[in-house]
Amino acid sequence: MTTTAVDANMPEQLRASEFQAATERAAVYPDDAGILLLTGEDARDLLNRLSTNEIDPDAPAGEVAVTVLTSDRGRIVDLVYVIHCGDHQVMLTSPGQQQNVIDFLDKYTIMEDLEVEDITEQTSLLTVTGPEATEILRAVLDGGNFSMDPRPGAILDTEPAGAAHDVFVGDPMEGERSFRAWLVIPPVDAENSEHPPTYHLIYPDTLIEREVSPYATEERGIAHLEAAGAASISAATAEALRIAQARPAYGSEMSDTYNPLEAGLIGAIDFHKGCYIGQEVIARLDTYHKVQKYLVSLSFDAGPAQAGALPGSRLVNDDGAAMGVVTSATVVPSADGARIIGLGYVRTAAVEIGGTLRVVAEEENGDGDTCITACITAQPLLFGPEKPGTGQ
Repeated sequence: MTTTAVDANMPEQLRASEFQAATERAAVYPDDAGILLLTGEDARDLLNRLSTNEIDPDAPAGEVAVTVLTSDRGRIVDLVYVIHCGDHQVMLTSPGQQQNVIDFLDKYTIMEDLEVEDITEQTSLLTVTGPEATEILRAVLDGGNFSMDPRPGAILDTEPAGAAHDVFVGDPMEGERSFRAWLVIPPVDAENSEHPPTYHLIYPDTLIEREVSPYATEERGIAHLEAAGAASISAATAEALRIAQARPAYGSEMSDTYNPLEAGLIGAIDFHKGCYIGQEVIARLDTYHKVQKYLVSLSFDAGPAQAGALPGSRLVNDDGAAMGVVTSATVVPSADGARIIGLGYVRTAAVEIGGTLRVVAEEENGDGDTCITACITAQPLLFGPEKPGTGQ
């Protein structure tokens, strides 16, 4: 397989060389997640009472919890990461969902001490992912910190997922002055081979006094990681990685149309904690096995040029009965040049790994059969299966 041959089939902003570097080594890219600053004594307690997962008010600084904000109907408001920074919390939201999350928190804040500020535009966020991401990150943590013992990169050897550290990032072996950042290790399912080591670096420009702009910080952060061996990738390649890693995105796989169980987010639900908004609905769906559809990974028997038309297409069985919908699709390199993969929702009874469905596109002048076949390749659980009970 030659890069030139594959590149000819790739969308303009997605190149096989980028995707190959990201999946075989490591990649870095600016992450467009929303970033909120939460202050006030009641922040963690309120989040615990509003969302699906446990946000322990007494947890030590450095804990990273993933949780879902749901409506009173149990539908997804957003999937968020809560980073315990000591006297404040940093929350990562889906891209563009900051105000929706702020409005949700404001709706249920009565007498609690909580202030929420959107700091997205003043803060840089980079994501580093790939099989070699850990060693590349170790290099930038150790770079510019020659006098420290033990070396800062040692935290990567023992730190479990779901933790954050206040670190300094510099050029490997160059000794350039370092940039302060929060290193976030997301609490994803480590047993899932589709999820390579992934880290976030948050450069908190608004939280410390500094004259450097967030854009300059982002450029230097990327340069540090490139010097250590990471490949800087385009937004199109980052989107292809998201789909390949089966990470649901707001507006595609997450919205008030879906609930967390359907979206494969059961690992972000604590069924043994107290009440939260939407709990009764979610508990009833789980207890009585009433989940109607599930998020699945898909592989399409179609040419690369057809990828753009797939999202929104219906999935039907051989009898033409509706079985689901395609929510995302992208072109990725393959041994044959290029192939289309995607995500979608399929009715529970039709979810079978290796099973196939037909794709029916909605044409302007009516329904049109595209003669494309979709194969179900996985039923992703981003944060793993349901957590065991605590026995309490």
